[in-house]
This record gives sequence, C-alpha cells and structure tokens, in this order.
Amino acid sequence: AKTGMSEVQFVTRAAQKAEAAIGGTGRFAGIAKHTYANNLLSRYQSIYGNRGLQFNNYFNNGVGNRGFLDVVNHGSKTIYDFKFGSATWRSGQLLKYQRNFPGYNIQIIRP
Repeated sequence: AKTGMSEVQFVTRAAQKAEAAIGGTGRFAGIAKHTYANNLLSRYQSIYGNRGLQFNNYFNNGVGNRGFLDVVNHGSKTIYDFKFGSATWRSGQLLKYQRNFPGYNIQIIRP
C-alpha cells in the first residue's frame, strides 16, 4: 500500500490483490479471497504500523445478533464488507450491522 492511501483505498487494494491472486468463483474461492485479503492487511499493519483495523471480528449480542465482520475499525467506526464475484448482501445483513453497531459507516468492498 502506498503512503497517504485512505483507509477505504487500502482495504480495497487488498481485496483487488486477493481477487488477482486467487481468482475463481463460488463459496470456496470467496473464503480464500477473504483470508488472503485479511492476511495481507494484517501483515501490512504489523510491518508499517497499526491502522486500527481488525479482521474476522466476531460479535455475539444474542440470537439474530451475531456474526463476523470482515474488517472493522472501531476508532473510525467503519465496517468493511468484502463482496467477491457475484456475492450479494444476505437478507437482514445491513440491518444486523446497523442494530449492533449504531453510528458505524458500512463500506461494501467489491474489487
């Protein structure tokens, strides 16, 4: 990642690199791309300094209010949700995020 890159550009670039490295379609390719992008972002933060990004962040606020956030920055109150290939929002996903993380900005990252 380049110096001066915004957070959304940084996360998007990692997703683009994951798409290029893994390719393919379907659930297993999507899981591999999520893992690749998160590992890349984590490695970057360990080398160049923590930007406050957390990966595969699990939340559990009771039935219907649990899940994993692909990437989240609680400092900037931003959730980044990777959508590789033809993946779409599952029913209620946006509402669940809004209910559990009020005031957070939700960014769809589609490389």
